[in-house]
Amino acid sequence: MKSVIKKISLFMALILVPIELAACSNGKQVIDYGVEAVASDQNEDIDFSFEKDIDTKPKSNIETKKDRDYKYAEKLKETILLRDKEERKIKGIFLPAYVAGNEEKFQVVLENIKKSCINAIVVDVKDEVGRITFAMDNDYVRSKRTIEPQIADIEAFVRVCKENDIYLIARVTSFLDNYLTKLDSSVALHREDGKYYRDNIGYYWLNPYREDVQRYLIEIGKGCAKAGFDEVQYDYFRFSADSGMRKVKFTEEETQGKSKIETITEIAQRIYQELIPENVFVSIDVFGAIMNSYRDQNSIGQEYVTLLKNVDYLCPMLYPSHYANKTFGLDIPDFHPYETIKNALKTSTNTINKTYDELAHYGKVRPWLQGFSATYLEEYIVYDPEQYKAQIKACEEEGYDEWLFWQPGGVYKWDAFYD
Repeated sequence: MKSVIKKISLFMALILVPIELAACSNGKQVIDYGVEAVASDQNEDIDFSFEKDIDTKPKSNIETKKDRDYKYAEKLKETILLRDKEERKIKGIFLPAYVAGNEEKFQVVLENIKKSCINAIVVDVKDEVGRITFAMDNDYVRSKRTIEPQIADIEAFVRVCKENDIYLIARVTSFLDNYLTKLDSSVALHREDGKYYRDNIGYYWLNPYREDVQRYLIEIGKGCAKAGFDEVQYDYFRFSADSGMRKVKFTEEETQGKSKIETITEIAQRIYQELIPENVFVSIDVFGAIMNSYRDQNSIGQEYVTLLKNVDYLCPMLYPSHYANKTFGLDIPDFHPYETIKNALKTSTNTINKTYDELAHYGKVRPWLQGFSATYLEEYIVYDPEQYKAQIKACEEEGYDEWLFWQPGGVYKWDAFYD
């Protein structure tokens, strides 16, 4: 009798496995992060053990969270395939809007790009102040009265970039906002005493739970797509990390029982689903610390792998100067750009592969690297071409072929980028 059961079980396994593999392929190649990926528990309801009796009990019709996640992933993959846009391997730099909008300054940048490996520019569209930096053609955004152009002729700027084969990324400072919060106090975070919440630097923040705030970010993304940007990148896409947030109390009506992680994740999903049909790529900037720290994830609402499943690109900020001394066993990480980036990216790969699920959609990881000298630290080193190249080398060795450099003023050591 046991031999019969074994044969039946083997027959079922041979039938079910090909069906499962066919369902997960969806015509696209599964992303390989350099480590053998195994779905953690995708077959938890199927018992392939040859030593157990066949379960003839009817399966429950109750849809689980995992079922919903898989349905969402399949729908997402189908939608992505409809987007008529080719991916590129990006090697980019950040430019503030006042540089991009200054013809003389931008011409200098352009000449350097022509001689280098740089093929992408990240430009402020909603800056840290909260200003929209060009005359955006979007009625909802216009109604907020936050447009304060720094790029006078966005059409000309986009045209020049396209003529020079430059990939354009629109940086949107999401919930950090000193502009709209003052025009409309209802969208801002407030302390229990009714006063504005301000972080340690003195910045105001938008309330992520508000639907009109979420709509604002989506409409900014649509305005960027209409202007000709290739990608919309959401920075400060999180709750404030400062201790003063303890004085901010959200009502049950606002949160509807959702955690910060659930809230940020749902907003990411909403943005992604609405912007894919606009024919743009979507990316989110995150802290490097959230890769393996639940405490940090829970504090600001960013969960590394979950967000990776809801973007085209996840961009961890891996600046060596931002890591505490002794991190990765390094005395002062800022002194060790190569080792810091290498260890951070190893952590990224390991974090992804711990729960890798071949049925899910995954974006790509494209790290932010340090293009500035951290003069605000007591102990720092000057970041010259040598430090730039060390970080790039670490990326290449860990299998990450895309990166972005951050220098707040847009002033770079271009020798590091020349071919």
